[in-house]
Amino acid sequence: MLRFRVMMVLACGVLSACGGVSEHGQPKLSVFAAASLRDVAIELGTAFERHHEVEVVFNFAGSNTLAQQIQAAPLADVFLSADRHWVAKLDDAGRTVPETQRELFGNRLVLIARHDAPVQPSHPEELASAGYRFLALADPEAVPAGRYARAALEDLSSNGTDVWAAVAGRVAPALDARAALALVESDPEILGIVYRTDALTSEKVRVLVEIPGVEDQPIAYWATQIANSQRPELGRLFLDFLTGPAAAEIVERHGFVPKVR
Repeated sequence: MLRFRVMMVLACGVLSACGGVSEHGQPKLSVFAAASLRDVAIELGTAFERHHEVEVVFNFAGSNTLAQQIQAAPLADVFLSADRHWVAKLDDAGRTVPETQRELFGNRLVLIARHDAPVQPSHPEELASAGYRFLALADPEAVPAGRYARAALEDLSSNGTDVWAAVAGRVAPALDARAALALVESDPEILGIVYRTDALTSEKVRVLVEIPGVEDQPIAYWATQIANSQRPELGRLFLDFLTGPAAAEIVERHGFVPKVR
């Protein structure tokens, strides 16, 4: 019940910011974006604003939370998800413009620890037996970063069993990848699996090792225009901008993996 009330409060705050015009009389473009995109998305939005008479307004959260908000009240113009799963969910609910869906770019998972952590594994398989308290990652039941992490650990083995089975009892699920990063920053006995781009934003943690990707589950961000958007033309222009050369330079500078075209 508490979780539901929190969701409602978040949704109400978001919806009050959607639509309308800015204090300078410019139309607002409402973009719901995965939490792991916070820094790069803000820079992309600023770059887009330079060439268009528009104010880009962001709502950041886990992709699952954003999809739930859009299903409840589809007032976003564009959705930037950390995987295709939640775009497909919205598509099934009739909330997207299917022909606008597109893959944007990728990312990598890394194992992180605070600089003063007493345990700093050099191989992901060591997570099965290392002496840390908790392993922080985004909720593996719903959030893309957590789902990617779980799949990666299930693909690794230690002493005849998959690493996920060995660590599941010590997993501390977080609302999103940025929240998992904050948990690691808060306690030297907590390790974490986050996106490499999130790790690069923190001076309190160090990357211990990259987590191998799963071939049939590549990390990929997806974008779509939301059906019945208040700003369909601007939404389409923004999506086109995200797949153009100017955006590619910004994305690579923030450490994301360019889409292979």
